[in-house]
Amino acid sequence: MIDHIGLFVADANERAEFYAKLLAPLGYEKKHEFPGAVCFANAEDGDSVWLESPKDGNPVVPTHVAFRAKSEDAIKAFHEAGLAAGGVDNGQPGPRPNYGPTYYAAFIHDPDGNNIEAMLS
Repeated sequence: MIDHIGLFVADANERAEFYAKLLAPLGYEKKHEFPGAVCFANAEDGDSVWLESPKDGNPVVPTHVAFRAKSEDAIKAFHEAGLAAGGVDNGQPGPRPNYGPTYYAAFIHDPDGNNIEAMLS
């Protein structure tokens, strides 16, 4: 089980509002904010995501992170919130039978190109 992950974005403090909106439907809330780092935690299980600004001038390398959702409605709300916050659609909510017979997901690209997914399987 993963306790927390770090996700690099161009400016963690500037991206905090985007991620607050994007992750709220999945049960995450902003817990800590420091210069160059912001933490969002899930109240139910304590998992956390740290947004981090690159150190020493390193570039942001886009990545893919998938969050398990509790329902299809939560996935739809995640997708809608991501679009409303300025994210780019990278896959409408819906079944993904090529991933598995019960896989349901939606994908949003954040402003830095990270591919953020909410899913059920």
